[in-house]
Amino acid sequence: MKLVPRILGLGVVLPLAGLLCSVTIAGGLFRRSLVQDVDRRLLAQAAVESVSLFDGPDGRPHVHMPRSALAAEVMAFAPETSLIDPLGRVVMTVPEGRSPTPVPRATGPGHPRLESPDSRRRTLTLGVARPGDGLYTLHLVASLDPVEATMRSFYQAIGGTVAGITLLLAFVLYAQARSLARRVTDLIGFVPSIGGAAPPPEHRAEGADELATLGRALTDAARFLHEQRLAHERFLANAAHQLRTPLAVLRTEIDLALRRPRDVGQLREALEMARKETERLTLLARKLLDFESLRSQPIDLQDVDLRSLLRDVVERLSTAADAAGISLVVEGDATVPCRCDPLLVSQALENLVDNSIRFAPSGSRVEISARGGDGACRLVVHDEGPGIPEEERAKVFEPFYRGSTPGSQTGLGLAFVADVALKHGGEARLLPSARGTTVGIELPCGRRSD
Repeated sequence: MKLVPRILGLGVVLPLAGLLCSVTIAGGLFRRSLVQDVDRRLLAQAAVESVSLFDGPDGRPHVHMPRSALAAEVMAFAPETSLIDPLGRVVMTVPEGRSPTPVPRATGPGHPRLESPDSRRRTLTLGVARPGDGLYTLHLVASLDPVEATMRSFYQAIGGTVAGITLLLAFVLYAQARSLARRVTDLIGFVPSIGGAAPPPEHRAEGADELATLGRALTDAARFLHEQRLAHERFLANAAHQLRTPLAVLRTEIDLALRRPRDVGQLREALEMARKETERLTLLARKLLDFESLRSQPIDLQDVDLRSLLRDVVERLSTAADAAGISLVVEGDATVPCRCDPLLVSQALENLVDNSIRFAPSGSRVEISARGGDGACRLVVHDEGPGIPEEERAKVFEPFYRGSTPGSQTGLGLAFVADVALKHGGEARLLPSARGTTVGIELPCGRRSD
């Protein structure tokens, strides 16, 4: 079912049905109350007339209402009265001259019997004993036409009110339903642009309700996905470019080796070049896999000590550092509790320390520290190498960016470090240093509370 009919059905038809049921029930209770009031008036009149029914001067049965000074005013709605003697003869009717209708005879004194012979009358039958004469039957008949007139007025007033409220409610809900349907249709039309190649259009979120919040969320998601798509395309293009260069060198060396005879020295030189490019391809493929895996896999947060993590990294790279004549120095706090993915943080640290080992001059030192404080954990790696030129510092964390410093490899190491920090809600940045390069990683600090 469409949105507009559904809202009208739930907002108008269903409440209207409930309201009509309520009015019907209320009308029945109201009519019952009116009939009970008629019964009370019949009982009151019967009580008065039965006491003084035979106290006339000549002993003849009589009722008092026709003799009342208000008889002309009340006779129009007063109950009709009939009196039947013990032999079943009608001895009196009020108003006089009215043709008596068949009257059920009382079976004993007292015990009034109230009945409705039809929908327009309410009757009371009462036995009144006359000493020495027998049992008389007093029969009162009240018209229910006033009750029906009151009920018609009641239903007309309620019906007019319900109709007015229903029309107003239907108009308001229809307008609201059309507005909601239009906004939902706009959102439906906006969804196909999410994840598309073209930049997502600007979606205007009206108001501050849930649909507006959903519209803004979809807009943000579309922009994020578009940016991710562009970044992924750039990543693939750069990866293809980076892979194409060593492959071209390999092919060139192989073609040259096959094209003309070469001595052993030239062949060795060609093989050395091929080996170098193969190692570069291997390194590049590993970095690409690490980088893409980082972007696609969720992180596994654990409570770890960064100081212990740092010592493990230094131990794994100590052989390479010794071979390069570099001293690895661990500094900082004794323990640094942090909730992070230990594998990713270890890989990021290895990238930083490996870079420092490659760029630092032989005989120098690489300082690695871990410290905590102010709600953050900080890992800092400093080397005494040539440093990074000022004009390149803003780009070194971009994927595939290779600076002008000799020895640069894939351009993915620092980009990987930046992404690891970002995935943890932290940041990687270059820190100012008088000499060499200093890279810092800042992560949210602290252990999980049990």
